[in-house]
Amino acid sequence: MPILTDAQRGNCHQILRLFFYLLLCSGAKSLADADTDKDDIHIYIDADLQNHAESATAIQQGLHTALSRINHKQQGHTIKVIALDHRGSVKRSKRNLMKFLKDERALLVIGGMHSPPLIKNRTFINDNKILTLVPWAAGGPITRHSSTDNWVFRLSVDDAQAGEVLANYAYQKKQCKYPHLLLENTPWGNSNLKNMTRAFNQHGITAIDVTRFGWSLKGNIAREMLRKIHKSGAECILLVSNTIEGAVISEAMAQIDSQYRIPIISHWGITGGNFTEIVPADIRENIDLSFIQTCFSFMQEKLNPFQKNVFNTVKGLYPEQIKVPQDIKSPPGFIHTYDLMQILISAIDQIELTHNMSTNRENLKLALEDLNGTTIGLIKNYQRPFSLFDKDNGSNNHEALSANDFCMGKFDKNNNIYIEKNDL
Repeated sequence: MPILTDAQRGNCHQILRLFFYLLLCSGAKSLADADTDKDDIHIYIDADLQNHAESATAIQQGLHTALSRINHKQQGHTIKVIALDHRGSVKRSKRNLMKFLKDERALLVIGGMHSPPLIKNRTFINDNKILTLVPWAAGGPITRHSSTDNWVFRLSVDDAQAGEVLANYAYQKKQCKYPHLLLENTPWGNSNLKNMTRAFNQHGITAIDVTRFGWSLKGNIAREMLRKIHKSGAECILLVSNTIEGAVISEAMAQIDSQYRIPIISHWGITGGNFTEIVPADIRENIDLSFIQTCFSFMQEKLNPFQKNVFNTVKGLYPEQIKVPQDIKSPPGFIHTYDLMQILISAIDQIELTHNMSTNRENLKLALEDLNGTTIGLIKNYQRPFSLFDKDNGSNNHEALSANDFCMGKFDKNNNIYIEKNDL
């Protein structure tokens, strides 16, 4: 398959984004035409429905699959989903949060793949007691609000813990002693700079240099950037990027002379869109690319009965879209959202829902921080995944996962993600 030009790739992006945007919107009622009554509960999705529609679609599919277990009802209340598009914009996200606050039936918000809207709006979220669940965005500061007034809970990769996994993989698996950090120029990139630097320092390693890039990166700029990185003496690149720019950088690595190519060890942002369509297998075979994931995949050899049942359920809900595991695009979005909703359902079972959503949010927050029993999930079984903030008890109180739940993944020739064993 020929390598696409920047212009051709841009056209493909627009067509694919429109398709996934229409696909997502077809499954969610808008706020304007929602058939609302006093017994409804509204769960909002605040995500990038266009530029990274695949991740938003996966989140929605995971949400509806989990809710189907209780027939979208809890304690006599019908749960309805309202999807709002922030397109990666902090300002649009804040406007969506304000719409949430005006809705008397709104219970909680589910965030998308972008960290900046959640990091920049964190104070607004906590000041207004907006219960927020995060199944994708990985920025370390998102859940780290140093008081009991923390309304953000995450079940996803967490940069504060992922940096150690990425650094260990680079050092131990790739024998990389001279890493170069290639980071998008956003708060998410800043978060990773701090955490990766600290992780490498534990091995007595200092990154050779740091290179920043902005959104809408062009191929010719990426190629020149990669040549300079190699000439600096770097032995590997630690990449923090979303799908679009990650694809540009990966294509550029395949296009430059082989003498300049070094391993790319990436954050998982590249899996949030149509990366494998932009960078197909015949291009990827010319580069060494790996990325962090959580340690579960529907593609793994053996699924337990619970995991098989979940996959059969999503097939039944989306028969035209999902027939085999690889049909779930951006699978971490599905997996994490499903597990997070399992935890949410368990927490709702611990409280008595009322018609006052402010009271419900308060009680639900407390229940999430003191969950009883065991909740079965795809990644693992959860026992008290969250806890109340305690300054003497670390900063991971609102993180359901730890570094032990993170693995490294690769794309195979059929565009499936396979997970490497976590033996670091």
